[in-house]
Amino acid sequence: MQGFPPALLDSSNPCSPLSLKPSETAVLILDLHNFILDHQADKGFGTIAAVRRLLLFSRRHGFRIAHCLLDTDASTPSHFKMSSRTNAIGQSLRATPEMAREHSDLRPAGDSDEPTFTRLPGVVSARGSYGIKDWMAKEGIKGLVLAGLSSSGCVLSTAKDAADRGYIVTVVEDCCADRDPKVHEIIMTKLLVLQCHVVSLESWEEVVSRNVGAGRVSVRQ
Repeated sequence: MQGFPPALLDSSNPCSPLSLKPSETAVLILDLHNFILDHQADKGFGTIAAVRRLLLFSRRHGFRIAHCLLDTDASTPSHFKMSSRTNAIGQSLRATPEMAREHSDLRPAGDSDEPTFTRLPGVVSARGSYGIKDWMAKEGIKGLVLAGLSSSGCVLSTAKDAADRGYIVTVVEDCCADRDPKVHEIIMTKLLVLQCHVVSLESWEEVVSRNVGAGRVSVRQ
């Protein structure tokens, strides 16, 4: 039986994320609500720092960026299996609205061209967010770079959903996390690698910078 394929980081390969221009690639920041970060072992400090670094790098190199969050004001229909849990969380967040927001270090500036898309709680894939598919089509998005929480939830569902529909999907493993580190490891090393390019933040920065510098990837003007 063959081993799991590595990430393909060769711009001449049509299935590589480096075969796309940064402007054809959307960096999706997934579910980095304060209340979700609060349940991480370190309150999400490491993830926040890594995602902030990815955001700064992505802006500098002309990638499209979108922030994907749950619509915590919406009620989940009762036929969704998770409805009792998600509706209870939504009710508690009404008393602490700041906990429902994206972490302040990651929010786009007021004059930013980075849209925020929300989705019904109980819909796990970020591609189920209101309006995101129309935005991706309008922007000519062909690839996604995923970062956020949780590895076993939104990251996994979004990655598999997008890959099944022909998008070139890259997952930055140290910009993602799960409450159970063992689950995170299994997802990154076993479940995603058949369809997605799983990379470290450092290696992603290195190969993108090298390809931009060599003129093999053009930066959006």
